[in-house]
Amino acid sequence: MNDILTIPNQLTILRMLLVPVFVTCLIYQWWVPALSFFVIASVTDAADGYLARKLNQKSSLGVVLDPLADKLMMVSSYVVLSGERLIPPWLTVIVVSRDVLLIGGVVFLKLFAQNNVKIEPSLLGKGTTFSQILTVNMVLLHKILKAKHDFYLYIFYLFTAVLTVASGYDYFKRGWGFLTNADQGS
Repeated sequence: MNDILTIPNQLTILRMLLVPVFVTCLIYQWWVPALSFFVIASVTDAADGYLARKLNQKSSLGVVLDPLADKLMMVSSYVVLSGERLIPPWLTVIVVSRDVLLIGGVVFLKLFAQNNVKIEPSLLGKGTTFSQILTVNMVLLHKILKAKHDFYLYIFYLFTAVLTVASGYDYFKRGWGFLTNADQGS
């Protein structure tokens, strides 16, 4: 039980529990609480991985829960903010599509690759997550401050879109490499 309820896993579970609270705040347009919960979730995202390494508390549960919590938070954020017309639908489609393809690709590789496939997050993937988080923070901050001009948000949208597509391609390329290496080995 101790390897399940590690501090990093508790932070990840907290992040997952914050998703419905955050989404509720978005739906009711409670922007300050929404931003507060999103920042807390973002900090737990950074802290859980760091603490898992620092405290030597990496676990098989954490390996599954952490990316699941990330996807849950990002997909929820983008879908609801897009529904509120605060994030363009095209960006939401890019973010959600990448996550769906990434999860589908991992499942496919686990089922069909001969070797034990373990795709570690790349620096590009981590940068993409950071960009997606930063974009949500900027959108919420823009709403809270009632900013008149939103041109700068489009820079975030475009940057996030480019990184999301690039990291999706990178993960596809790496997954394809695992699959073709597995085919050559059989």
